[in-house]
Amino acid sequence: MGAATLKAQQEPIFTHYLHNPVSINPAIAGTVRNLNMSMLSRLQWVGLEGAPTTFSYSAHMPWPDKKIGVGLNLMSDNTWPLSNTHFSGSYAYRLRVTDDITLSLGIKGGFTYYHASVTNLDVVNPDDPAFTQNEKRFYPNIGVGAYIYSYQFYAGLSLPRMLQTSFNRKFDKTLKSPLYIIGGYNYELNSDWVLMPSMLAGAMIGVPMTCDITAQALYKGQFYFGAHYRIGDAFGIFFDMKLKHDISVGYAFDFSLNKLSRINTGTHELMISYSFAPKWKF
Repeated sequence: MGAATLKAQQEPIFTHYLHNPVSINPAIAGTVRNLNMSMLSRLQWVGLEGAPTTFSYSAHMPWPDKKIGVGLNLMSDNTWPLSNTHFSGSYAYRLRVTDDITLSLGIKGGFTYYHASVTNLDVVNPDDPAFTQNEKRFYPNIGVGAYIYSYQFYAGLSLPRMLQTSFNRKFDKTLKSPLYIIGGYNYELNSDWVLMPSMLAGAMIGVPMTCDITAQALYKGQFYFGAHYRIGDAFGIFFDMKLKHDISVGYAFDFSLNKLSRINTGTHELMISYSFAPKWKF
């Protein structure tokens, strides 16, 4: 390998994006009636050397007796030889629009630790100074978001990373500023079935727009069945279930719809979430 441009995946993408909400939109922090914690693990494009692997832990809750919510997110995103570790904390304030509709406004702050393991690369010129020392950097981040929701619907707009960061060496290590739109609707068919379609769209300057469309059904408040389509990129299915009232687990499988389908066997994703029973009013 010569001094070619290396690009990491701009934004980690989860099929279970609804279980990683505060990383997308800080205004979602505290919009549940309990402390909600979730862990996600994603192995993307299995069989492709150096393919992305992503791990995420997030938690958020309403503050007792206040109209505010707080949250945190820790995410590790690795695409060999590059890796990013993101940490952020979120704060949101809720406003009642009507008896059924609430508007939440949020802000987040944190940092990213960047690491490039370039010394282990097989390069044409081992003496090239660009490959003789690994690179490590910390850089800050802030983000904002708005989120409106009721029992039946939700919609949000967010800029989770407002600071675009670039490093001026031989690698493209620019983290661009994404804009996200999220929305969904809960339609109760009968006492057993609820349809829960949702959508997540993302846009960045110089990067193709992404749009995730999810069709999900909930059966008897315990079993979730769904299909997922990322326009022009991937299709997947997932199944989640509540083991107990407060613990849920899930699995998703995606397969590529582009040229990468020839060189990988699919993407696997695991989810586990835990919710503490509500002990406060808000």
